[in-house]
Amino acid sequence: MEKLKEQIVNISKLLYDRGLVVATDGNVSARLSKDKILITPRGKCKGFLKSDEIVVIPLVGALRLRRTRPEGRERNPITSYQSPITGLKPSSEYKMHLEVYKQRKDVNAVIHTHSPFATAFSTTRKPLKPLLAETILMGGEIPCAKFATPSTDEVPKSISKWIKTHDSLLLANHGVLAIGKSLEEAFFQAERVEFLAKVNFLARILGGGKELSKKDIEELKRMIQS
Repeated sequence: MEKLKEQIVNISKLLYDRGLVVATDGNVSARLSKDKILITPRGKCKGFLKSDEIVVIPLVGALRLRRTRPEGRERNPITSYQSPITGLKPSSEYKMHLEVYKQRKDVNAVIHTHSPFATAFSTTRKPLKPLLAETILMGGEIPCAKFATPSTDEVPKSISKWIKTHDSLLLANHGVLAIGKSLEEAFFQAERVEFLAKVNFLARILGGGKELSKKDIEELKRMIQS
C-alpha cells in the first residue's frame, strides 16, 4: 500500500507541475484491492501531498452510498473515512471514482483534472474532435458528459454511459476525467486530452482543422489491432 500511495503522490505532483491542476483542484485514485481504493484528500494541493495524507475508502460505497439513521435521516458512510494519521477526508468527488471502478473492472486508476484547454472546451459542451492520429489510440473522439453539479450524485450518473466505452471524457464546465490500467496510463490519458484540446484550439485559430477521414481511421485501427 505504501508504494501505491507514493505513486499517487508522484502523479499528483506531475499533474500540478504540468499545470493540469491548480490550487486544491483535481483528484487522483488507484485500486488497492478488490474492495478498496486509495484516493487523494479533499482540500489539499496536489503539488504538495504526502503519502500519509492519502485516504483509503471501500468500493462497497459504489453500491450502497447511504445508510439510514434510526430517526430517518440519511448520511453517507464514506464521509466517515479519513486518514488515521492526518484526519483528512477523501476527495469530495469520490463518487465519480467509485462509479468508474464499478463500471470498469479493467481500470486501476482514475484522474480528474481542470487542465485549461480541455476545460475550456468542456464549457462548449461539445466533444473534442479527433484531429490527430494519436487520438485513435485514445479511442477516437473525446465525448462530453452532460453538466452535473460537482460532488453530487449527479456526477456519477452523468459519466455512467460514457465510461463503459471511453478512457477519457470531458465533464461539462468541470474539466477532464481520465482512466487507465495504471496511474501512469491514466496520467498519459489526461496529458493527451489536454494536448488534443490545445491542438483543436490552435487549429480553429488557423481556420479549422481537417478531421481524419473514415478511411484514415479504419487504417489506424487496423494498425493498432495488428
